[in-house]
Amino acid sequence: MSALKKIVIVGRPNVGKSTLFNRLAGKRRALTHDLPGMTRDRLSEVVELDDGRRYELTDTGGLEYGDTPMSAFAGEIREQAERALRDADFIVFVVDGAAGVLSEDRDIAQQLRPEAAKTVLVVNKTDRKDAEESVPEFWELGLERVLAMSAEHGDGVDDLIDAIGEIVPAEAAAEEEEDEHAPVRVAIIGRPNVGKSSLLNKLTHEERAVVSPISGTTRDAIDSELVRNGRRYTIIDTAGIRRKGKTTDEAEKLAVISARRAIERCEIALVLFDAIEGATGQDATVAGYAEDAGKAAMLLVNKWDAGEHGPDDYKKFEERLRFRLKFLSYAPLLFIAAKTGRNVEKIFPKIDQIIAGYRQRSRTSDLNAILERAVTAHNPPAVRGKPRRFYYVTQLKAGPPTFALFSNVDEPLHFSYKRYLENQFRDALGLVGCPVHFVIRARKGMKRESR
Repeated sequence: MSALKKIVIVGRPNVGKSTLFNRLAGKRRALTHDLPGMTRDRLSEVVELDDGRRYELTDTGGLEYGDTPMSAFAGEIREQAERALRDADFIVFVVDGAAGVLSEDRDIAQQLRPEAAKTVLVVNKTDRKDAEESVPEFWELGLERVLAMSAEHGDGVDDLIDAIGEIVPAEAAAEEEEDEHAPVRVAIIGRPNVGKSSLLNKLTHEERAVVSPISGTTRDAIDSELVRNGRRYTIIDTAGIRRKGKTTDEAEKLAVISARRAIERCEIALVLFDAIEGATGQDATVAGYAEDAGKAAMLLVNKWDAGEHGPDDYKKFEERLRFRLKFLSYAPLLFIAAKTGRNVEKIFPKIDQIIAGYRQRSRTSDLNAILERAVTAHNPPAVRGKPRRFYYVTQLKAGPPTFALFSNVDEPLHFSYKRYLENQFRDALGLVGCPVHFVIRARKGMKRESR
């Protein structure tokens, strides 16, 4: 298979690049902007078009060329972005339609002018009704291809998808065998001192595998490889993640960044909790990073052997934990003791079960049968008085399972109905520990097939 086409998103800070990246990739990014340096590296994702063709989408940090940049890593961000642009087959230059043309936009446009033939200017934060007024101002940037859109609401994004589709060749369709035998990437995450290193040692020692350090892509996350029953695993051990307000030391901030990048690289996050201290708000924050990144998850309550526990204690602890982590209601839970090895042997079979669903691809006919049953049982709520209809559903990608819902309304699903559909698809497809994502694709004028 030929190399994937590289699509690169650039722009100054706060114009909606990450929102557009999320919209195209069909999921939320893990690495948000709430910590210094969080976006100094490029973030790439392999994205599938509706017909299975794939391309590599790259999000870059906000470019700043002035003498007083907002980010302490402005120089590194520019270097990373310029590196990405050198390799780009197609450039998406994002500006803020509400803010108008700023000097930073002109600086970036000047840099992109030699690449104008492969650049599209996206005027973001613009509704269709406002496009006629907002777009003309941006012609001064000297780029011929201009699209108006609202990445947040999805308005106009299909036009960009069509433009990307024009350069993605047919041979870029996914080869499913590639992922089937790839190592299962597992990250061990949690706040400090919950036993992450003890668990790593027990996992690798119990399998009597040769553990070799790998030069990882993040500074403080350590990768280890092992083989169990013929299957390869990459285990990523991370530094403990503290609350943002507690990370005053610069090195510790970098450790947090490293840990969150490790989450971005994994497929399954093993989220550790301390049985002695119980579930805390900080635990929920750490678990939320995995959920935000679209990773499968398993909840592990460690140090369960540190005290006396009766049968009711398991149930009470789980109830409290589930209450805090409602967003990970689908994640299986195990009570373990990493130091002694209690229940650690149950982790790998559960990982195997989870990864099967996380990488699963389903037939379109099966998906549409699930959708029809779900809608028959519970119709979607109307949007501003307009009944929502679904025409069909197809799988965009695996890891996590992401589905395109073709609808007469391009507004996002209501939270409660989205959760309902997630549960319906998860149960019907036998997905364990996996998030399920939906992307709304508007297809106005389509006639719904009779049911």
